[in-house]
Amino acid sequence: MKNTAYMMALAILLASACQKNEIQEREPAQAVETLRVLTVGVADGQQTRVGFGEDNSFYWHSGDRIGVITVNGFKEMTLNDGYHGQATGVFTGQFEEEPGDYVVYPHGAHSMTDGQLTYVLPSSYTYDSIEAEANSFNPPMAGTVAGEKATLSHLASFFKISVDNIPAGGDDMKFIFTADRRITGEFVADMSADTPVIVTDDRPGNTVTINFTNTEPAASGAFYVPAPLGTYGSITAEVRDGDESLVTKTWTNQTVSRATPKRGSMGVEYVAVIGGTTYKTLQAALDAADNQIITIVEDVDLDAPLVLAAGKTAVLDLNGKTISDVATSAAASYLLSVKAGADLTIRNGTLSFAATTPDTQWGEDGLPDYPGYANNTIRNEGTLTVENAVLENKTKKGGASYVIDNYAGAKLIVNEGSVLTQSGGDIAVRMFNGGAGEIDVTVNGGTITGYRAVWIQLASNNAAVAPIMKLTVTGGTLTSNDQTYNQAVYSYSYGNDMKNVLIDVSGGTFNGDIALTGGSNKTNIEALNISGGTFNGAWGFYSYGDYEKSLATIKVSGGVYLEDPTDYLAEGYLASQGTDGRWTVTAASE
Repeated sequence: MKNTAYMMALAILLASACQKNEIQEREPAQAVETLRVLTVGVADGQQTRVGFGEDNSFYWHSGDRIGVITVNGFKEMTLNDGYHGQATGVFTGQFEEEPGDYVVYPHGAHSMTDGQLTYVLPSSYTYDSIEAEANSFNPPMAGTVAGEKATLSHLASFFKISVDNIPAGGDDMKFIFTADRRITGEFVADMSADTPVIVTDDRPGNTVTINFTNTEPAASGAFYVPAPLGTYGSITAEVRDGDESLVTKTWTNQTVSRATPKRGSMGVEYVAVIGGTTYKTLQAALDAADNQIITIVEDVDLDAPLVLAAGKTAVLDLNGKTISDVATSAAASYLLSVKAGADLTIRNGTLSFAATTPDTQWGEDGLPDYPGYANNTIRNEGTLTVENAVLENKTKKGGASYVIDNYAGAKLIVNEGSVLTQSGGDIAVRMFNGGAGEIDVTVNGGTITGYRAVWIQLASNNAAVAPIMKLTVTGGTLTSNDQTYNQAVYSYSYGNDMKNVLIDVSGGTFNGDIALTGGSNKTNIEALNISGGTFNGAWGFYSYGDYEKSLATIKVSGGVYLEDPTDYLAEGYLASQGTDGRWTVTAASE
């Protein structure tokens, strides 16, 4: 019995083993993918008919993909490194099937049935870059395969829309292209025809969306939209940043042919940017700024004065551009106003202003050709800093015109690289104070040029009021272009007391004198402290007031002069004349 049981078990085991072997033998062999190589060019004469270079030439781009037909549909092949920029390229791909008779570009959801190519044009693309030629990779093409070579011909054409002044934006920027004829979806090309093409129709599929990002203000970009052949009654291109439409433009009666790619251009109209937000007017940017940098992206010709409101702080980066304005009446008598409590820094560009006749109360026949109203490039009641900027007032002399007009409470700082010029013949910087509130002007560098470089003007005739006025010069050049009086700095009163006027000079060059105590109140004389600087005026400095009083309020402890300053030397200092005739002040112990 035991032997019988053993034999039965052995028979079952052998039968099982035989059955397993039979199953294994019937399993199909694993598919073997083969590296396929295909050299692809463009049909003779096509290189210069439709393409993406400005000469309409076609060339391959890194990452280009084609689809080659097989028994299982189109299989992907990719351009080999080293063929970027060439009209003929070598493509490789790994798949089991043998390549068939047809190839398409670019690879996509295309299909082939009985020689009829269904070519799919996408409704959206995503660009990694908007540079002019970075995305020229999608002109519809198809062709035939012969051995290890293939030749493509264009099935259609494209629209190339160039867009200027694109702002830095968020991660939801879009270029939206809409036509009145179909430009997306499935199109059929007869590959047996002498010239296979795809043609537009009136079915749905009229919009292509290109998603992109941009981090550079005022960038230029190019967008490419494949277009089936035909005549389009209208096409519209729009650039959006999220929900905001930046620019829209429409073209009409556009006929697309294989030999004529269509090109258009448009630009986003804005003048300033804060972060990634654009502003179509500079005033809107000033209103929006919250302790931020406003960058100008193009020259601005104003039609109304600008105002930085009280409480606002901003940096106006002119970015090498020019803001200009011309006033024709007292209602627009300045280019920019910095209100009390506002803080503005201007840098890296130009502000240019001029007031002109006719003025309704002045510019009549026979009267002078200068405006009858006071005007200034900047009216400053707050804090203003000028860095590497050019500020000019071109108004003709005769009225009252200033580059920067500072009122009670104002603070002005002029730094290196700045150029302030009243080129028409009047004042560059005025300090105008008739009462409460200090005016503080500091010149650390740059050049200031005018009939008077700086005019300290006590505006009231109330002798009991002594406005606080401080001028500090540590560097730069102050020049008077008045050949008669040649006053680089002039302090003048209509009647206020001058006892709170302080001028402190530790450096800089003065092409003209510092003239003190002009006007009607000479009870007290301004304080002038000079510890350095070069003085090229005939006197260096002087006062129209009482000589004995000036000896008490003018103290010199440094500087180089044409005239001997010995009478005004601070204790412990002496003046010595060099071989060039100039007087240099040094400490007596030196």
